[in-house]
Amino acid sequence: MGKNIPFKKNMIQGGSIVLAALVLGLCLVWTVKTLKSYDDTVKVRGLCEKEVPADRVVWRITYSEKNNDLAALRTTIRQNNDIIVKLLVDAGFSTQEVKVGNANYDDRYSWANNTSQISYRYQANQTVTVFTQNLDLVRKMQQTLETDLVNRNILANSYADYQYLGLNDIKPSMIAESLENARTAADEFAKNSHSRIGKMRTASQGYFEVEDLDENTPQVKKVRVVTTVEYYLK
Repeated sequence: MGKNIPFKKNMIQGGSIVLAALVLGLCLVWTVKTLKSYDDTVKVRGLCEKEVPADRVVWRITYSEKNNDLAALRTTIRQNNDIIVKLLVDAGFSTQEVKVGNANYDDRYSWANNTSQISYRYQANQTVTVFTQNLDLVRKMQQTLETDLVNRNILANSYADYQYLGLNDIKPSMIAESLENARTAADEFAKNSHSRIGKMRTASQGYFEVEDLDENTPQVKKVRVVTTVEYYLK
């Protein structure tokens, strides 16, 4: 009887080792399958676009003058500036919205190889800029301003830069919509591959782009953002 006790003890120990090895093996199999499932991912992109009206315009009015007398040229520039500012203010812009830049004067003799071929020694380039939220008034004046200035012996060009400054107000909703669209794309992929979407692995937000809706409607902007998201597949 006493001799059987070590034998039974050894049997129990051996059985425990086998059972432990079996449990460990099952755990390893489960771990490998779990880790392998985490290797399966899908990367998708979610797009969000919105059309928004511009909320500010920067309207630049530029002209140039020439003269052989620098003092006379400066006087002409001041007079022209006064004419342009008066036209703008009379039309309805405030004096705070109209900014007169510093004229750029050029002595053409300083770089010419043959001064005898230059009709006028001095040239001045001037810009008057309007910063305003009154887009309708800018569009109205654009139709007549250059003609009105020609009638006052000023040859000018103008360019209106329509801008959208309210981007921060719409960023949160656009990001949320782009993430929702990305999730929809991922769900569709999972459905077609007979799997399910798991947790989000990575996400990156693209740059917000603001551009004209088209060349004929610069006063309407298209805002665009693309979010890239990677999901685990189950």
